[in-house]
Amino acid sequence: MRIRQKIFLTGILLVLLAACTRPLKEITYVHGIETGIVHADSLTPTTYRIRPNDHLYILILGDNPENTDFLNITQSGQGNGSQNLELITYIVNEKGYISFPQLGEVYVKDKTLLQVQEEMAQKITAYMDGIFVHIKLVYLTITVLGEVNSPGLKRISKTQVTIFEALGTAGDINDWGNRKTVKLFRQTEIGKEIVSIDLTDPQLINTPYYYILPNDVIYVEASSRVFGFKTLNFVSIFTVALSLITTILVIATFFQ
Repeated sequence: MRIRQKIFLTGILLVLLAACTRPLKEITYVHGIETGIVHADSLTPTTYRIRPNDHLYILILGDNPENTDFLNITQSGQGNGSQNLELITYIVNEKGYISFPQLGEVYVKDKTLLQVQEEMAQKITAYMDGIFVHIKLVYLTITVLGEVNSPGLKRISKTQVTIFEALGTAGDINDWGNRKTVKLFRQTEIGKEIVSIDLTDPQLINTPYYYILPNDVIYVEASSRVFGFKTLNFVSIFTVALSLITTILVIATFFQ
């Protein structure tokens, strides 16, 4: 009878311990993805359109640099780091314009970088031949909130960023985070798009949400099965405390 009792109590202990953990597949990104092969590129995200408060870096190049220098903002004696790059950018105002030398106010809101590049090249070519216009976003700005180690507004100098890189800027998801229901908020041409992303799903790399767009908001929800009391109500806390006391008594009885 005593051996059966010990086996029964040991079983209870194992069940309690298992209840406090989460399966590996719930905390592993793209769990079970096939390795050792080359996966096709993910779907290309919607082409970004310029918005107010965007920082644009615009460089005018020509056959003779002396003829185009006056069109470019320069910082003499400065390097080419991202901090200095911000000092030579054009900020899109609330009405969607930038103020550019010789061209005056240029409307850029809701246009792609390529569209603005072509339009500016046409205007400058009207009085100057052999020029090339280069435009880029200085920063890709996103917001990462919820159960991450360092939430907040993030500025990334890369122009193409995956959702995993975005989470990396926030110190990754913490122990409370639910990797299976991450919310992505994205402003599109027709309105706000909100999707739920399962970071453990290998098929994520084949979706248009694998790459992050400027001004995307990532929200990591809390998991319902976590270590601790953060997501538990009073009754649940009492239940966990009672289970803990029971576990201690079981262990004490087992080794008597």
